[in-house]
Amino acid sequence: MTDKKGFTLIEILIVVAITAVLSALAIVYSHVGQNQIALSIEESKVAQLILEAKELSIATYSQNDTTCGYGVSFDFAASSYSLFEYDSATTTVAGTRPTCPSIASTSAAIDSSAIREYQAGSWQVPTAQGVVLVSPAVSGATTTIQDIMFYPPNPCTLVSTDGSSFQSVCDPGGANPPAEAEVILSTSDGSLTRTITVNPAGQVSL
Repeated sequence: MTDKKGFTLIEILIVVAITAVLSALAIVYSHVGQNQIALSIEESKVAQLILEAKELSIATYSQNDTTCGYGVSFDFAASSYSLFEYDSATTTVAGTRPTCPSIASTSAAIDSSAIREYQAGSWQVPTAQGVVLVSPAVSGATTTIQDIMFYPPNPCTLVSTDGSSFQSVCDPGGANPPAEAEVILSTSDGSLTRTITVNPAGQVSL
């Protein structure tokens, strides 16, 4: 007579427990990987948008419209960002470019009424799911960008870290901008972060 051997209840429970643990680890690591990819993509998108604002300020300077500059604004509460036109021209003469306020007067106070949507879909673009903008209140950094704008023709880089006024090396009488201002992105749980830095010359680094 041949003995028939099978798994005991304890052996089966051990196998089930190990399988459950491995499945849980696979899910966690998959989630972390997805967040890391989303964070990297969002970092590239924000950096590209800042560079697009800079390029627009150069490319459209010869056009006779009322746009005085282009920039990006960050809304930390909504975790969104906007590409905007700064329409603050004061005088328009036929056939010439409208007269825009000086860098000094533009830096002194942000004219919120002059900020408008650049084009459909460029306003209040939400960050990717699982990715958030890190506010100065959370990071503790005093160099976090709330608004950044490029003023033709150079273009001059204007940085706001308080949401009310700009700083620029183009304004000799004003406050100097940080040597490196930044936009900080993070996963929702704060486990991963990415920092985009912009120097006073408008150079963007990841």
